Amino acid sequence: MGKSNVTPPTGKATSAKKEASGDKKPRAARKDYGYAKGATIELTDGEQKFRGARARWYEYLTKSAGKPVEHFAKLAEKAEEKEQPRGWLRFFVEVEACTLTAPPAEA
Repeated sequence: MGKSNVTPPTGKATSAKKEASGDKKPRAARKDYGYAKGATIELTDGEQKFRGARARWYEYLTKSAGKPVEHFAKLAEKAEEKEQPRGWLRFFVEVEACTLTAPPAEA
């Protein structure tokens, strides 16, 4: 019978991509948008127009105006939303539809 002409590898093959990954810049910290347990949702002035899922989540936001972020999360939970409410709060803060006010510090 014939011999196979396959030789086993002698060591790990390294790619240029893996070698270059050691030169990555450190990742910048995420911008703080004010989310904290007990933070209060305040709507900004001005008319906001959203469609689709954004409009649905904005409705939860308007119902939660002046209330803590946990109220917003409970509304989403009752509506059986699959997405995380924290991400939507971040979106609405970034588009300046609302602001989050930190809870008063406890002494």
